[in-house]
Amino acid sequence: MRPFTKILLAGLTSLALLAGCTSHRGATTISPSGYAYNEAVATTKSEQLLLNLVRLKYRDPIVFMDVDGITTQHQYVFSLSAENLLPFQNASNGSSLVIPGASVSETPTTVYKPLDSSQFAQDLLAPITPDTIVLLANSGWSVERLISCCIERIGPLSNAASVSGPTPAVIPDNHEFREMAGLLRGLQQQERVWIDRMKGDEGVGTYLVIDSERGNACAPLLELLKTSDCKMEFRLVAKDSGRQADPHYAQTRTVLGALYALSHAVDVPETHRAAGLTTQSAITSSRTPDWPTYLGGVFQVRSGTSEPAGAAVKIYYRDHWFWIDDRDLDSKTTFNLVTFLLALQSAASDGVSPLLTINAGG
Repeated sequence: MRPFTKILLAGLTSLALLAGCTSHRGATTISPSGYAYNEAVATTKSEQLLLNLVRLKYRDPIVFMDVDGITTQHQYVFSLSAENLLPFQNASNGSSLVIPGASVSETPTTVYKPLDSSQFAQDLLAPITPDTIVLLANSGWSVERLISCCIERIGPLSNAASVSGPTPAVIPDNHEFREMAGLLRGLQQQERVWIDRMKGDEGVGTYLVIDSERGNACAPLLELLKTSDCKMEFRLVAKDSGRQADPHYAQTRTVLGALYALSHAVDVPETHRAAGLTTQSAITSSRTPDWPTYLGGVFQVRSGTSEPAGAAVKIYYRDHWFWIDDRDLDSKTTFNLVTFLLALQSAASDGVSPLLTINAGG
């Protein structure tokens, strides 16, 4: 056999070995690629939600985009080259070295769907349904956190309807509502508060049921809720039910109202306050001196000129950084609650929107 033929066979054998080694390369890339895309989607969704909360604080338009799909293409390239070991010699003299080669490239394509259909807009403006509250409450979420952002009134106690829109001129004093929410959280930990569909005094519906008979919470709850029975039932209704003033009812916010309520706790840079870019709410009571206090300490967004270290989620907007501190467990938990709330609310939206396809491969 001629030396050149031997060299050629050796090269082809090397390529075959390389092809065999990489024939299942696609399977091995699924796990690391999937993890990386999962992280990227989670980060994108978190940044989008934070950005929209900050936009609401500044009364800027909000936009939601959904990742509709991610596809990847893996390309495998095999090559074969020969290099003379001795100058001025050729392959017939056996003086050439065959060099096999292979490369792998990945090209991801992400498809974004703008959530701007009329159905999605109606979902945002619609009251949070009692069924949604039931799902969240029965999934282990704190009743204090739920009612702080999602409930506008329980019996005679108001959580301020004015907060469900752009930042109002004054910070409402909701200290009695907060006190009640804290008492309910304590009772919930004792499994004496629950929200569920049942037959109550007003018939079958969704009820907030409070059993404070065997504890110290009864007396303060009787005073706060203007009732005489330590076992209480409040029927949960949507904001547009027409039963807002009924002392036996609890009323939900709209989805957008819940987002607005949280947006008030965005810290605004001093330069923006001085420029009048946001509403500066007057304090009406020392018991509610700021917006994070109004929310019961369950949510706060910080701001600054320098990129923060140790942020759970951060965005750059209007030449400043806005973020949720990674050590602020209450704010992170409330932030996650809102992501579930939006997912539940938009699940019924079947509107078709245009798709925006972005090739991320360069």
